[in-house]
Amino acid sequence: MKHQAFVTYVLMIYLAAVSSCTLSIKATLRPDTQIDLSYTSEIKPKIAALFKDLNGSHQNTATPLLSAQVVTASLQKVPELSQVITRESAQALEGSLRITKLEALSQRFPFIIQKKEGSENLLNLSINRETARQLVGLFTTDVRDYLEALMAPVITGEELYAKEYLDLLSSVYGKTIAQEIEASRVSLKFQVPGTITRVIGGTSSGSEAVFTIPLIDLLVVQKPLLYQIAWK
Repeated sequence: MKHQAFVTYVLMIYLAAVSSCTLSIKATLRPDTQIDLSYTSEIKPKIAALFKDLNGSHQNTATPLLSAQVVTASLQKVPELSQVITRESAQALEGSLRITKLEALSQRFPFIIQKKEGSENLLNLSINRETARQLVGLFTTDVRDYLEALMAPVITGEELYAKEYLDLLSSVYGKTIAQEIEASRVSLKFQVPGTITRVIGGTSSGSEAVFTIPLIDLLVVQKPLLYQIAWK
């Protein structure tokens, strides 16, 4: 059941990614099949200034945009998680947690296909507009508010191409905001309990897989996003 850890891992990636502008996540699968996650995220300067202006906190530059207390409290309500630690700064959030009941948590999210093919373990993740909207419902209120302010199609339900969305952002907030969104990336790095044999959507070396995902792909979900890892 070790490969079921990645169901939760990918969910955490999506939740964290769309709430920030730059994100780095590392996952380590333990011998006891639990998984340790650590992440760092940061909202880019112009977008941070926009959010502070919208929520009226622009006069206090030390006011965090994302509350570590709120995020921690939300994660602690999930019975399959433990050792939740979240730290905040004015424009950044970082933290770590341990997933202790992998199989139980993975059963909640059927958009992940996991199976054994011969001697290989296979993980298949496909995010589409429908599943993206379901995931958005799990966000904290402040994250949803920020996504609404950015008019993200995963929130509004509007069918937009990436260029159309960037043009919309430019017309409302200016080109700099759109450029920061366009340049933002999500970096994912994790170890599997074996040797990776193939990857779709990323690169691999030995037991480590690396994915670099444009943030705009997660905000727009113009077409289904497919990521796959196979290992022995």
